[in-house]
Amino acid sequence: MKGKVWQQRLSRPLHPAIHALNRSLDYDRRLWPYDLQVSRVWVQALERAGLLSAGELLAISGGLESIREELAAGKFAFSDDDEDIHMAIERRLEELIGSAANKLHTGRSRNDQVATDLHLFCRESGEQVSAALREVIAVLVVLAEAQASQPFPGHTHLQQAEVLSLGHILLAHATALRSDTGLLERTASDAMAACPLGAGALGGSPVAVDRHWIATELGFAAPAPNSIEAVSSRDCALDLLYALSRLGVHLSRLAEDVILWSSIEFGYATLDDATATGSSLLAHKKNPDVFELARGKSGRLIGHLTGLLTTIKGLPGGYNKDLQEDKEPLFDSVDTALGLLAALKPALEGLTFHSARIVAALSPQLKAQRLVAYLVGKGLAFRQAYGVAGALVSRAEKEGVALEALDLDVFQEESELFGADVLELLHQPWVVPDEGVYGGSSVKSVQEQIKELQGWLG
Repeated sequence: MKGKVWQQRLSRPLHPAIHALNRSLDYDRRLWPYDLQVSRVWVQALERAGLLSAGELLAISGGLESIREELAAGKFAFSDDDEDIHMAIERRLEELIGSAANKLHTGRSRNDQVATDLHLFCRESGEQVSAALREVIAVLVVLAEAQASQPFPGHTHLQQAEVLSLGHILLAHATALRSDTGLLERTASDAMAACPLGAGALGGSPVAVDRHWIATELGFAAPAPNSIEAVSSRDCALDLLYALSRLGVHLSRLAEDVILWSSIEFGYATLDDATATGSSLLAHKKNPDVFELARGKSGRLIGHLTGLLTTIKGLPGGYNKDLQEDKEPLFDSVDTALGLLAALKPALEGLTFHSARIVAALSPQLKAQRLVAYLVGKGLAFRQAYGVAGALVSRAEKEGVALEALDLDVFQEESELFGADVLELLHQPWVVPDEGVYGGSSVKSVQEQIKELQGWLG
């Protein structure tokens, strides 16, 4: 098989610039494990349909195994004429076994072949990213367990709002990432719902292969029910790109917290030297580059999803060459996610939290919550208790003192329900409550969440 298989139809060789644009081998060669898997099943289907002899089946299967060994060892010799990995394999097969190789593609199009390869890639990649993500979640659970009783300023609008458990905040990120593992695993499973192989170029294979048998052999639930949709759909790629984009958003939120916590202004945490970088000019710098890249690369992941959606949004029915643009963003997104997770695991493991600095940063105004709870416990309606506490915070602010520095008579001016014990209440140290509602920030709740996540991690 010399040159391009379709060249006989055209009277002149393809222009070099068009060949360079049309060629996808540089990136689609990574599909070779899936393409060989698909070809092994296809050739068996042809033999089952009486279109290949037992000898031809044996020769083609043996040739495909030799090609697998060459590709795995990095010894496969690609040709300048190879358009893509699919034609490179077929060309090499002919070199190895002769004319019997020309029967491999009987009744098959690159349209259904590529689509099937892509489904297999999405299944395996979703599972790989999910497994790597579980390792990061496990690190967060370990950190949360160590910080379950550490008082920490919880923020809304980036203003201190409540005293929470630091463990609870870490578990918030772990919980979001856990939902991403579920989405990735569902995406991997969904990719194997409908097998495109046997759909041909558009209207179904012209040979009577058993598509139900093919689907089962490749691990799919069933053959794709409509041949046009089978070759033109890229839903499996879109689903995986969405799952990776959402993961990127969640990793970006986690990264932003760590970036703030490790800044000099916050000083809540320090990065391990092995997971931080320095400055080429400023000798004192210790930069959280890994977390900044996690934040930044979320845009890359979102961009790939948006790009592929835009590419396929207005295509006419059937296969179009535009669909060649599905692979680079998909491959890059998978690689980006795996690279981020590999780097974030040690970076999170190396975090050191500074309890004294965290406690010192807690605003005295947060003790207004204690005043509200005190007054509600005395029978005052919440709205009235809220108003009294707010007025006291305002008075302390105007006087430039902490709440506990106000005189008892100031408290009693705002409400006669205050007794001398209110000052004792305000002077109590910062602690995370032991009891609280399910899913809340109490030590008990955090420990319950940790136990549940540990069970899930196995």
